[in-house]
Amino acid sequence: MKKIQAVVFAGMNPWNMREIHDTVRFLAAAVTGVDKLYINPPRGFTGALGDSRYLLTAARWQTQVYGGVTVYTPAMGFAPVFLGLRKMADGLAAKKLDKVLQNRYGPSWRERVLFYISSWSYTQTNLVKRLRPKYLLFHILDDSFAFPLISEHPRVLAENKLFYKYMMAKSDAVIAVSPDLARKYAALYNRAVHVIKNGVNVEHFRRLENHPPVPEMEKIPPPVLMYTGSINSWVDLELLNHLAERKPGYSIVLIGHHYEGTTGAGQWRGLLDKANVYWLKSRPYELLPGYMRHASALLLPRTQAEHSRASDPLKLYEYLSTGKPVVATALPSVEEFHEFVYVSKNQDDFATAVDTALQEHCPDRARRQAAMMEKHSWQARAREIASVLSTCCGITF
Repeated sequence: MKKIQAVVFAGMNPWNMREIHDTVRFLAAAVTGVDKLYINPPRGFTGALGDSRYLLTAARWQTQVYGGVTVYTPAMGFAPVFLGLRKMADGLAAKKLDKVLQNRYGPSWRERVLFYISSWSYTQTNLVKRLRPKYLLFHILDDSFAFPLISEHPRVLAENKLFYKYMMAKSDAVIAVSPDLARKYAALYNRAVHVIKNGVNVEHFRRLENHPPVPEMEKIPPPVLMYTGSINSWVDLELLNHLAERKPGYSIVLIGHHYEGTTGAGQWRGLLDKANVYWLKSRPYELLPGYMRHASALLLPRTQAEHSRASDPLKLYEYLSTGKPVVATALPSVEEFHEFVYVSKNQDDFATAVDTALQEHCPDRARRQAAMMEKHSWQARAREIASVLSTCCGITF
């Protein structure tokens, strides 16, 4: 068994982004026993326009170290796709990264380095092609071909299909966060896809009482029903509107980035217009437990759309780690936790499930629920990945 020296993670979000949290950064932090290098993704032309600080530094390659992870930001991340400028910038980034890896691990760095890339990094296809890593791990995080942000835009969908075709052909191992994803893409590309679910930093969420109360939450009347996470096409806004109307005495608190254009504008405005609904926008990951300590129940109101059912929500693991009651719509990802999640099948049932959760949840159940999450830590997921790599590639961390 060959022990590699380093893992290069192609990032799906900038390392320092505080508003959105993702599997790639959690895994990069959790892997041990190797050097860890993280490549910040290109911002693109549109994404860079509103960020003058980024534009001032984007002309040169940048290197920083955070908690044992070396983070690289390639130059020219603002280069647009047209006129081949993005492809040219990717070529320069690959050339620079090749030199970095040669300096760190020698001319035969490909024998010592694993390259990790997720399904949300389709804009980095050219970088991978130019680098030609010997060991390549592809991680399917969502149902890309069914996700509206991709499926409803022909050019983006075409780019994703080219990306998948390359990754599924060239990767030494492919993993997916849910059985549905594994089955779908294994069938599409006729190759093995291993299931490794999402995880959680258990200690961060387990002892909410250790986090100070949040002043803005103390102004919101209890009981508080809280949702944390991205607000996009898979959040059931119709259900939340119905819940707010059915339970006017309950406060519904939403914490997360709203992706404009991915949800029904009328439903979103109608929800925010309700007196018992509070949208606090995004809050940093390190502060979330302080907000969650004010929650009477935590909500996972997801739709039954294909891309929603195929997902494995990070927030489900975070919710359960708190020991708080969790109320969710019926998703395949919830089935494993049926003993601890109050599951609803429709709008009326969701409001009833909330009442049941508030009445039944007790300290003993909370302790058992939180303790169960130990086996779902990010460290445990890293060990599962190491096991897959051992089987498929003959390498380990």
